[in-house]
Amino acid sequence: MLKVNRRNNSLHYRVYQKGQGVRFELEFKHRQTKLVQNYLFSNQLDIFEDKLVFQFFKYSGQVLRLDYQYTDWVVDFRRRYKIVNTSNPNLLTSYLKNRRMSEEEEEKLFRLLQFLSFIKSLGLNSFQDCERLKVKKQNYYRLKFPLSKFVRYTGIQISNQSDRKKLIGYFKQLHKLDPIVKEFSDGGFRSYVCFLYAECENPSTKAWVVEVFAAEELFWFPYPFKLPKSFLISRQKNDLRLKVRLIKALAVSEQKKLLDLQEFFNTINVSNKRLIGIKENIIQLLKELVKDQIIHDRLEIVLKNGKKKDVPVKYLTASDITRRIKYLKLTENIKN
Repeated sequence: MLKVNRRNNSLHYRVYQKGQGVRFELEFKHRQTKLVQNYLFSNQLDIFEDKLVFQFFKYSGQVLRLDYQYTDWVVDFRRRYKIVNTSNPNLLTSYLKNRRMSEEEEEKLFRLLQFLSFIKSLGLNSFQDCERLKVKKQNYYRLKFPLSKFVRYTGIQISNQSDRKKLIGYFKQLHKLDPIVKEFSDGGFRSYVCFLYAECENPSTKAWVVEVFAAEELFWFPYPFKLPKSFLISRQKNDLRLKVRLIKALAVSEQKKLLDLQEFFNTINVSNKRLIGIKENIIQLLKELVKDQIIHDRLEIVLKNGKKKDVPVKYLTASDITRRIKYLKLTENIKN
């Protein structure tokens, strides 16, 4: 029915009928097999399988029409795992839970997302560029980098000793994060920490250096959505609160995303002048999501009294964002 590329190319895709069914098949050769063969040779079959499955769905989304009724299985995968361009900051969402967080929890989550995105930005090949430490069946890879490099990537402002001490304190807390747990069909499990070891020191009294042993999954996890780079930068408390809520809203698998503005406005107590600035920030962040084709331009405003209004993001003004709003309904751009 369909063939893409020649049979001897690195990727050869074909759709054909067999018996009463239709098969969608992707063959890997040459360079493509070299990208994943180390996982097979080292008997890490779960990672090897995940990478092949991920590549299959990614390529299927490139060669097939996603608005066709018989390709809904591709759309479903993309919605749950959101295949993204690796040049954009990708974020792990295992820690995004549908519950209210304290300010301290929100800040920890935000810093975690920053750090995981920073790891991805390094573009490291875990086999070639990192020292490996194996604990039982789990691999950890050593990362060593100047603290200033992380600061530049995230846009964190370090204006005094207190700011630096607070940032260093975050790395002290890495080992306290919830562990990664793998459940097996017979009821067994395997549990291990995300970060086995973390150290931050100033050996030369000039530059601080961070050393971390990170779980292998943090290098290859198929991140479910992407965000503009500006979402990783926050210099103000209410800005951080807003971005955490947007991140949590976007992380759900459904195509419709709900941003709860009623809950957000209940957490802030500011002057009218600062409130206008917050409203303008909401609009600016939504416009960035539209520009990056993460959401569609039109959104639905749902008021507390049940009334609804459909508005293009590009025409939103601060007067449209009021405390009478219950939530904004955003639509994910699944074709992106």
